[in-house]
Amino acid sequence: MSGKLILLIDHEASVRAILQVCLSRLGGWNVLSASSLSQGLEVLMLKEALLIRRPDAILLDMPMLATDGLGVIQEFRNHPLIQPIPIVLITAKACWFSDQQLKQMRIVGAIAKPFNPIKLPKQIAEILNWDSQIS
Repeated sequence: MSGKLILLIDHEASVRAILQVCLSRLGGWNVLSASSLSQGLEVLMLKEALLIRRPDAILLDMPMLATDGLGVIQEFRNHPLIQPIPIVLITAKACWFSDQQLKQMRIVGAIAKPFNPIKLPKQIAEILNWDSQIS
């Protein structure tokens, strides 16, 4: 295992379960999961309070966001606990975002849904520039 820790935030329990399995078994990463932005923030605050390390990345489901999704991302991104953590969007709307918009939101990449669970860890590793033994 690489020792990397990912915070997964997705509102669909079935998607979280699939992602949890493919990221931990195929990617070799430790995964924390949350069903909402607020629950994700609670997980981060608990980690901070317990002096446990922060996640190395956040995988964030875009459709779960309110109508002003970009505003919500910006607010989430400006939180001091989250600011240094790279965020990768996982969204059915990946084509809606230009590289410039992603850069402006400080999002390091976007992965389109539906995704291939077998290829997902490699996609994430490439976006985050993580050395990977994933084939």
